[in-house]
Amino acid sequence: MDDTLLLRALIEAERVSPEGSLLLAPLRDPQGTITDFECLHANPAAEAILGPTAGGLTGQRLRKVFPERDSAGWVAVLCAAEASGQSISAELSAARAGSRGEGWLHCTVMKLRTFLIARFRDISATRRHEEALQQTRSRMVEVLEGTPDAFFTVDANWNFIYVNEHTVALSGKAREEMLGRSLWELLPQLAAPPQDQLLRRVMAEHAPERFEARLPPDHWYEVHAYPSGQGLSAFFREIGDQKRVEAERDALLAREYSLRLEAEALAQHRTKELFAAQEKLVQSEKLAVAGQFAAGVGHEINNPLSFVIGNLHFALEYLEGLSEPLADAEVLQEPIDALKDARAGAERIRAILTDLKRFARADESLLGPVDVREALEFSLSMAMPHIRHRAQVERRYSPVPPVLGNEAKLGQVFLNLLMNAAQAIPEGDVARNHIIVTTRMENGQVLVEVADTGRGMTPEILERAFQPFFTTRAVGEGMGLGLSICLGLVQSMKGELSATSRPGVGSTFRVVLPTSTQPAPVLTPMSAARASRPKRVLVIDDEPGIAAVFKRIIGRSHEVVVVQSGREALALLEKDDAFDRIFCDLMMADLTGMDVYEVLSSRRQDCLERFVFMTGGSFTERARTFLQTMPFTRIDKPFDPEHIRTLVAQAPSSPGSQA
Repeated sequence: MDDTLLLRALIEAERVSPEGSLLLAPLRDPQGTITDFECLHANPAAEAILGPTAGGLTGQRLRKVFPERDSAGWVAVLCAAEASGQSISAELSAARAGSRGEGWLHCTVMKLRTFLIARFRDISATRRHEEALQQTRSRMVEVLEGTPDAFFTVDANWNFIYVNEHTVALSGKAREEMLGRSLWELLPQLAAPPQDQLLRRVMAEHAPERFEARLPPDHWYEVHAYPSGQGLSAFFREIGDQKRVEAERDALLAREYSLRLEAEALAQHRTKELFAAQEKLVQSEKLAVAGQFAAGVGHEINNPLSFVIGNLHFALEYLEGLSEPLADAEVLQEPIDALKDARAGAERIRAILTDLKRFARADESLLGPVDVREALEFSLSMAMPHIRHRAQVERRYSPVPPVLGNEAKLGQVFLNLLMNAAQAIPEGDVARNHIIVTTRMENGQVLVEVADTGRGMTPEILERAFQPFFTTRAVGEGMGLGLSICLGLVQSMKGELSATSRPGVGSTFRVVLPTSTQPAPVLTPMSAARASRPKRVLVIDDEPGIAAVFKRIIGRSHEVVVVQSGREALALLEKDDAFDRIFCDLMMADLTGMDVYEVLSSRRQDCLERFVFMTGGSFTERARTFLQTMPFTRIDKPFDPEHIRTLVAQAPSSPGSQA
């Protein structure tokens, strides 16, 4: 078939084609170089795609159909097909010459003998859509790279197809190393439950999930995973600061709840313990309440007890004096014995009140020389009702010097340790169980040990024994503050408190205290001394019974003047201060002994050397400070009558008194 017949056949075949079709012949210059192409035929689709032209496209030169920038591309593709004889495809600009619009065509060029056929279709819409998608993707990548969150996308096989910069930091791998590799391989911490289960659910059910994940070493993230194509995408937003705030809030709430429970328990225990004074003394954590109670009760009892003991003493002396000249002295023996028994009972009450006053002074911080043996004996006497049905007490006292401490605080510590030892031993087997109290010197310090043969403690319990609020007792039997308070008291006296224990064998508590350079005060009353001559004695007390007992004790040998208020005493001393000894009560309703002291300090200071202050309990802060700081003689109510006589006998004569 010649070229003419072939051309006609092609024109007929391309006429109904939906694609545009141009039959083109090359135009050459004298040297044979192709300079342009002439359109031999354009089918209707080509006319529609390229737009209508006056006279049609047939016979037009290509460079006149398209603007120069577009025609160059067409000519280049056509020349390549002409030269190679191969089919060539390309995307070419399709703007018509003189037009402002721009389009794109997908063109396939093929050489047929002496001419070329170019088939094309309009891809302008597709091209614009792809460009828009590319711009959108670029903006998305820009956003994802700029977000402070980690973000990645994986395909259906869990291989990374996109990771942003923060995901690189999360994995510690370069972006190039991550792409195409498995999520579970590069981020193995996500392979643990529940993160892996949630991520797999997103992939399987194509439903988003939001959860929190904790990744090593200690990073918290809020994860938002959602389906993306056949795979999934995930944001990892760091919430470490938020979790720390939540943890602090939860800790505060837990502490507040714990404190509320402790406060409620404390209130319940306090209510129960108010009904038992003895239990209040045992409970170290109630020391302040017990001290106030002891001071108040002691003060109210001491005054009447003073004249009870004094009158018993006077009555015994009087009856014993009467019995000597009588022929039938046995008649008075029975009442004398009865009075002696009454005096012994009163002395026991005085001893108990002395112990109570030690508790009342437990909040004093003054340190001085203390006899540990006496403090132990005091504590044993207080604890004995709880010990005697459980164990035998074994004393192993070695001679030790006084310690530098506080008598009341030390008594509280020893009492608490003895009570703990008793409570560690069940009742009913006294012969087999022992509480051993030991004193000895160790490395230049005084060591006191309280050991028991009770149930003992495990290492775990022993480690927490001194922690506040830790207790192994049942609810209502203690708050777990006793040993903690004891530790604080011993440390306040520059000492040490420690413990050893074995389950089933028993426990030993060790108190180590520094020695004092001063001797311990002698607590026994002075022996009686008879006066060589009568003395003038002034008694200042608002309790009439005290004045009466003074007159009975010393009135037969000395002149006793009684006033019943501080104001009356000051008025008397202004007119007559010739007294050898002045006994003054510390706490009176009108003017206290402290007020009298302050007035006389400025008016008649020489009188103060003859003062002896009497106290039934210094339970105010002012009274405690006064007794601790002022240098004068003092006696505690109830007093020993012989002590009164001794103080009067040893009194120096006043300038105005008569021999």
